[in-house]
Amino acid sequence: MSSKIDLTLSEDNTTVQMTLPGQGDEPTVEVPLSLDEVTSLITVLGRLRQTMMADHEIPPIEGATFTPVTRTRWAFQHPAYGPVGLVLAPQDADRLGKALQLHEQMRRDQKASRGKLN
Repeated sequence: MSSKIDLTLSEDNTTVQMTLPGQGDEPTVEVPLSLDEVTSLITVLGRLRQTMMADHEIPPIEGATFTPVTRTRWAFQHPAYGPVGLVLAPQDADRLGKALQLHEQMRRDQKASRGKLN
């Protein structure tokens, strides 16, 4: 038994037509989805994936295959979606580097001031 869910983006990029083929005598089901409904479906599927992965060990990010995302601001191993990758523009990479250096300096300063009365 196998099925293929077909997703077709409308020409104006505003809706998706999801087609679920019927099994045996069951009819094919077509479901139009708006952007909000696609987002909701992704969220629900992510939660389902996260629940299904509950008894699995989190795989290492090293060597993971992922699709780079260029229009976002962070990268991480998402518990619901798996590896989420991105490419930082040079200016963003510089800003991130400076922020991490500031964070490390603050941590060092805080550690050095422990035990002081004032």
